[in-house]
Amino acid sequence: AGGGAEAGGPPSTQGPHMADECGQKVEAIDMPISSVVVWAVRCLYMDQAVPRGPLLQWFLYSLLGVKLSHPQMRAILAETPGIRCDSPSFKKLNFKAVLDEPPPGFQGFRSDEDAAETVDSAVWEEVARCLAGGGWPKADDIAYRHYVLASWLQDVSPTLQALPFGLVLSITRASVLTMGLVGHRAGQLVPYAWSEECERRINACTGQPTAVAPDEQYIKTWDELRSTLRWLLAAQAPGLAMEVSKLKASIRAQFRKELSETVFGHRCLSKLLADPHMGNDFVLEMKLDSRYMLRLLKPPAAERVTLSLEEQLQ
Repeated sequence: AGGGAEAGGPPSTQGPHMADECGQKVEAIDMPISSVVVWAVRCLYMDQAVPRGPLLQWFLYSLLGVKLSHPQMRAILAETPGIRCDSPSFKKLNFKAVLDEPPPGFQGFRSDEDAAETVDSAVWEEVARCLAGGGWPKADDIAYRHYVLASWLQDVSPTLQALPFGLVLSITRASVLTMGLVGHRAGQLVPYAWSEECERRINACTGQPTAVAPDEQYIKTWDELRSTLRWLLAAQAPGLAMEVSKLKASIRAQFRKELSETVFGHRCLSKLLADPHMGNDFVLEMKLDSRYMLRLLKPPAAERVTLSLEEQLQ
């Protein structure tokens, strides 16, 4: 499951297990689709990559040039002998393809923990060198972005090409989540120095807004923030609460101002709302479905609410 030159393009078959187990690239027109799926899953097994739905879809798209839908993949897995889905009632691509008999020589799958536990410093130096300058293709579908990057790493580095694709995929995820080598920009993966995360970190250190246009107004002080939130939540009777994910849009719509957490030295909104500077009038709650809610403990006096609105309209 090595990398192609373009996002979603044909994978190389030069990985240590791919060539031995699977031979040359499949000639899809000469094989039934069920045989291609089994072939692809066997390749992922031998490259120690868990054949989860999105990865299998990307790999098949690379081979066939056609993106199979999750109902099509579900039907193939259900009807093909020797392979099954680990959850017959799975929704969309949240599943794993399982072979009844693993291929000879299968050594197990790699986990995300393997990147931290088994990769030595020399490999990480090579990863950092490759990632620093960027240059990998954009993923056609952002669900494929880690696969495209891992594939590209194997294309540009003989060191990484010698590793199983499953381990390189774990390295890619660790580069994003824990190592700080890669970040995000408009949904795609980019070198960390070019990323939105880096921009937010720098802005948080300097107290500058993020994603605010020069001609847009934004909340600048703690007093202004508290006053704005009091008025906004007081209007949410009877609960006096609002989902945190909706706060910025509501403030934009009602006050024609932006709320940027980096102005207050934070990189995420939930950390801002939990800051002691928020005072004792608000409480940040997490619901069972992992949604954050901001609640006003008591409504402000009616005259104060009116005054706040008048202040905002001045």
